[in-house]
Order: sequence, then C-alpha cells, then structure tokens
Amino acid sequence: MFQRTVHPHRANRAGGHRPPWRLLVESAEAGTAISNFDAFRRAGFDVTTCEGPAADARECPVVRGEACPLVDEADVVLFDGDGDPRVRARLLAALRTRRPHLPIVVRSAAAIPEAVDCATLRPTTSVGGQVSALRKAVLQWPSRQA
Repeated sequence: MFQRTVHPHRANRAGGHRPPWRLLVESAEAGTAISNFDAFRRAGFDVTTCEGPAADARECPVVRGEACPLVDEADVVLFDGDGDPRVRARLLAALRTRRPHLPIVVRSAAAIPEAVDCATLRPTTSVGGQVSALRKAVLQWPSRQA
C-alpha cells in the first residue's frame, strides 16, 4: 500500500486558479514521505505524497484503471521520472490517461518519451526552481484541470 502524507497550506482552499493548490508528489524514493515541503507550502501548495510502485507498475491503482484519490484530487503533479524506466513510463502514461489535462512536471535525469505534454526539470533543479515550474504549470493550464 502506498503512503499518503498531507502537508497542508495554512490558507483555506480557494479553487484551482489561486493557492492553495493540491500538489501530488509522486516518487518511488523511500524518503519522499518525510521530505521537508515547507517551501512548497509557503508557495501555496497543499502537498500530498505517494511512494508509488518501484518494481511493478500494476501495484498502482491508476495503472490498473482504478480510481485513486491522490490523483483525482490533485491540481498538479511533481512526478519523479527516475527509477525503473519501464515502471515510471507506464505510471506516467496511466496518469495522462486518467487525467489528460492535469498539469504534470516531470523531474528526471533521462528523457521520458511519455512526458511529451509535461514540463520537465533536471533532478538537480533547486527547490525554488521546482516551485516556479509547478506554479507556472498550474497557472498556464487552469482550464485543463479536469
């Protein structure tokens, strides 16, 4: 089972066009749930984490075609593309199928063909750079939040 950790922003939910936005951080890294997301919260994001599948993509309900409240409630996703390329590609493709207009920012050292409609970042991008990319993704595609 995947962990769900919510790091809420102090303000009330104001809708998809203004903060706080619901950010899903999807990463197979074991330390994701205990990461410090203060900079993201200060920027207006309610942060939820998912330590998605590392070895078998079918462990993810979205890959199996099932509902996932983490994905269904997100306004934007920060997707860690590093790890097993087949698993990460399959998971990203499933996210795009489930929510085709959901803004996704992919953080990866290697190019991922499934990330065609996604903003991409290098894994060495600063936290400030990641926050900027996420804000831009949300603000650029407010009508795409379906």
